[in-house]
Amino acid sequence: MAGSRYLGRDAWITAVGRALTRADARQVLALKDIDPEVVLAVALVEASWATDGGVSTLSHSQLAELTGHPRSSVLRARLALVELGLEDLAAVPGAPGTCHRELRHY
Repeated sequence: MAGSRYLGRDAWITAVGRALTRADARQVLALKDIDPEVVLAVALVEASWATDGGVSTLSHSQLAELTGHPRSSVLRARLALVELGLEDLAAVPGAPGTCHRELRHY
């Protein structure tokens, strides 16, 4: 995760909360038809299950089960986090078709 600037779970959740108040976030959320509360719920669960380095291997289905939100909402929330610069999708080296999420600060 070189260069991801992940500074820990609490700092990442703070960054997510701050990002959700930005003007560009309102546009991203509107285009995704997703409420900021759902994005924050997904972020909280994602952070609580992430490694100390900020790597999350939860699937959309697992996140849906853990948050109580539909899988489609979880997918849109994750896309919003990517578009806001808070999460990257990364391939696992040497494991074709396997990917994980890397949490980062914008």
